[in-house]
Amino acid sequence: MAVFPRSEGSTGNGRRRLGRRTRWLVCVLAPLVVLPLAMLVLPVPGLDGYLTRMATERVTSGLACPGQPAPSARIRFTGGRLLPQLLRGRLSGIELSLPDVTIGGVRHAAFTATLRDVSQPRPDTTHVGSMDASITIGFANMPSPPDGSSPTYGRSPDGSLTIEVVPSPEVARNVKATMFLRLDLRGNTLTPVPQRLLLFGHMVPAAQVATLTGGVRPQTLPPLPGGVSYRSITPAKDGLHVALGGAATTPLSELPTTVNGQTVSYDVENGLLGISSKRDLPLLGSIPLTIVTEPRLDGGALTLVPRSVKVLGGNHPADDPIAKIVLSQARKEDFTRPLPALPSGVRYLSASVDSAGIKVGIGGVTVEPFSVLPATVDGRATTYGAADGLLTATATGAPGNGPPAPITLSTRPSIIGNALDLTPLEIRMFGLPFPARDVLAEVKTTVSTYPLQPLPAHLAYTGVEVLPKGLRISLSGRNVDFGRGMLAGTGCHP
Repeated sequence: MAVFPRSEGSTGNGRRRLGRRTRWLVCVLAPLVVLPLAMLVLPVPGLDGYLTRMATERVTSGLACPGQPAPSARIRFTGGRLLPQLLRGRLSGIELSLPDVTIGGVRHAAFTATLRDVSQPRPDTTHVGSMDASITIGFANMPSPPDGSSPTYGRSPDGSLTIEVVPSPEVARNVKATMFLRLDLRGNTLTPVPQRLLLFGHMVPAAQVATLTGGVRPQTLPPLPGGVSYRSITPAKDGLHVALGGAATTPLSELPTTVNGQTVSYDVENGLLGISSKRDLPLLGSIPLTIVTEPRLDGGALTLVPRSVKVLGGNHPADDPIAKIVLSQARKEDFTRPLPALPSGVRYLSASVDSAGIKVGIGGVTVEPFSVLPATVDGRATTYGAADGLLTATATGAPGNGPPAPITLSTRPSIIGNALDLTPLEIRMFGLPFPARDVLAEVKTTVSTYPLQPLPAHLAYTGVEVLPKGLRISLSGRNVDFGRGMLAGTGCHP
């Protein structure tokens, strides 16, 4: 049986009026129902600020391990009012920013994250339904290579990462550079002029790599006898082909003034050399005479062959009895002079005499082995050869007489597992680009892969971007559980 409050009659439109008790119940119960609903839906001065501070403190405390100060953080809650989220024990979204934090041993990194569907299933554990985050590392805070060098990082116009380093000589210990040199001969000065350079399998104009070539270095050749000159020097497979030519001249003034105890003098007439002296002849006594000779090559010696004898007012042929008497008083060795030994391939060609003196023609090509060239140049072991009429000089290692040249590595950073890979794609040296694979075949390099901080399950590094002043590494994951201190570091350890 239903009991209704007593009515006070009908209204003008036929509706039943509420009774006094009903009106009382409505007036009392309505605020009790509306007030909680309003608190869930409408902002409540003081309460929302308190809840935000409380939630912020709980999130901040979870960023640090017990007994350690919490890092400076900026926290913003998304997804509407906090009260209903806290009542159901699940936050819709958190935007977290750590502007200065140490991550994976890298100091002064910046960490930003957007966390969704955040809850705490058990003490010291935060569950995130999904998240996207990034770690930004400034170039000034990038980790140093194991060799202790101090690289300079930058961003190239095409968006790749550049790494400029000054390598130590040890790094270039196995680098081979082959210089192609044109040999310019001017008198006794030989100037090797760099033409091109073979470096890392690529031919480069020498003018572009003057730091490595050392420029032009004239060399003074050994002196030759007067009248003889270097005609050419040509590199070949078996060595340097040195062509010599000319006539070695002995002036009359340098000929001996005493021969076999007799004072002599010289004159030239009609291409013949006259040797004048005084001789004691049988029955004739001491009389002046001149033996007229013709220079002639005799093996490795210069022989003055008597052609006639001028004596007693006549010019007697060498087979004349009077000439024979005179010549019998002379020794054969007085008319012969050994000539200096010549290099292999060069020989004496002719002998003659004129007013300038006795001339011995010399000509030929001698081969000097490459071993006569310096085995070490600028502190580098150097070997020699020939190609296309040019001298090749192959040096191993870095120059030892000057500052090392900087090199610039260009790379597209990537993520491989839990590591940052900075393997170079191109290496620029002496202002010229070379494929990295060709350079790395000869250059000893440091480690190009850097380990990143280990991540909890279901969270992974997804990419890396080169910014104007640093690197930004992206992370993403779903259903990730974080222990205390893991969002801002490696977690808490006993």
